[in-house]
Amino acid sequence: MKKSTFIFLFAFGFGLTSYAQDYAKNSFGINTSGPFQGFGLQWNHQLTEKTTFTAYYGQAVAQEWTSDNPYYPNDDQSGQGYSGETFQNSSWTSFILNFRPLDNFQAFRVASGLGVGRLGGTLKGLTDENTYFINGAGPFAYMGIGYGLKPVKGFQWGIDIGWIRGPGFTTQTDGVDAAAAAASLELTARNHELPFFPNAQITFAWGF
Repeated sequence: MKKSTFIFLFAFGFGLTSYAQDYAKNSFGINTSGPFQGFGLQWNHQLTEKTTFTAYYGQAVAQEWTSDNPYYPNDDQSGQGYSGETFQNSSWTSFILNFRPLDNFQAFRVASGLGVGRLGGTLKGLTDENTYFINGAGPFAYMGIGYGLKPVKGFQWGIDIGWIRGPGFTTQTDGVDAAAAAASLELTARNHELPFFPNAQITFAWGF
């Protein structure tokens, strides 16, 4: 049943894409991203037939960490592990330029852009049981490649993969001793050591 449904949806989408070949100046779409799960809306505007300006708004889905999957699970130097929830109340707005460099392969795109966002989380130390509040906010940069979302009227779809340069994080804790302060500084420092993270996105849009 699942296989038949997948084949039907693929054939339906392919048929719509093949049928709607008129040039579209604009399109509006929805997207889902990972590995840090998020959902968003986007508006695409053709500056030229090869160049697309895209405006995004997205929100992340909060993710649970457990004692079996601490914040730095493979870090032997960390004083303790952490459990809790990351990507709380996290959202972003970004502006991306997509360029299609190949005349004979218009589905291929290269993309880069800037945005602003907020990422947050609340973790509890597995040893000291203090709470650590992680907040990241500010500008970020994106670069990547994509396939699809050709500027045609009607149904569009696309896949994007790339790297995001994040703004970094700050950490506060409800712990009042020197050890809690040191752990908070360690979390902040280690988050700044991981400024780049991968992003993959699937988009469905409608051109008009």
